[in-house]
Amino acid sequence: MFRSRMQSGVALLVAVLFLGATSLVHAAEDSYTASTEDVSAGAIIADGLLLRPAGIVATVLGTAVFVVTLPFSIPTKSVDKAAQKLIVDPARYTFVRPLGQIESSKPMR
Repeated sequence: MFRSRMQSGVALLVAVLFLGATSLVHAAEDSYTASTEDVSAGAIIADGLLLRPAGIVATVLGTAVFVVTLPFSIPTKSVDKAAQKLIVDPARYTFVRPLGQIESSKPMR
């Protein structure tokens, strides 16, 4: 019984992540623009091997924290702010910005 609940919870979390990730791409189209500068190979390697995996971990952990804190953020009407800081910002940094571009050219909302 515990195992089926655990599997259901994991399936729900994965579904929420996929739905959130697809809407993030459309919502954040203009957040990062391709820079005209050439990025170094070291920046691309560091980004691909360190920052992107760390961004995925931050997105997953932020989603878990968001779900846990949801009962507290609903009554205070801060769901949007919590979702932005815990899920959207790490997901944008991970999935939307160009490889090797560490800083955004535009400030995030």
